[in-house]
Amino acid sequence: MLIVAKFSNIMYKKLMHKKQKTNINIHITRLTRTIYFFIVIFAISIIIFDSGNLITKESVIQRWSILTVLTFFNTLAWYMGAHYPKRSRSFSTFVLSLVLVLFTGFLTYWERGMASTSTILYAIPMLVVATLKNRHALIAIATTSSAVYSMAAVKYFNDYFNEGYRIQLWGNIILYSGTFFVCAWLIMILAGLREDSK
Repeated sequence: MLIVAKFSNIMYKKLMHKKQKTNINIHITRLTRTIYFFIVIFAISIIIFDSGNLITKESVIQRWSILTVLTFFNTLAWYMGAHYPKRSRSFSTFVLSLVLVLFTGFLTYWERGMASTSTILYAIPMLVVATLKNRHALIAIATTSSAVYSMAAVKYFNDYFNEGYRIQLWGNIILYSGTFFVCAWLIMILAGLREDSK
């Protein structure tokens, strides 16, 4: 009877370990699959804008280049999560979020800084990192998004000085940076992350 109890205990532990590993694999797979869908949608938008001559050839090359970099990092996150799930889930997800922030930062600059319509895309890295259910990571991505947006807007403003007012620049930086933190806090509420959680 003791042998049967020990055997069932061992089998239960193995089953739970396998189930946990499978859940982590599914998490990374779903996350990267969603980003692949975004990549396809973004590629289609480039083709549409290019076919209508709405963007220059230089812009097409820039967008395809940054999309290729995003595809590379998303594929790397998918591979790492599928083959080394326990060690790489948090790391892969956080790095993918940072790459998405940089991706959006480049788009912000290329689309006329503070006049950019790509500002909404900063929500994607926050939602990606929210899957970790770690409020420190979420605050870090909101802070990084604010810094990258500010840098892109300020750089564009100074590179093309007559395309806006300085007061408009600082107002937009405060508005969007504050909005990034509001979105992060709302995600924390929805995910049930309290002050005493990670």
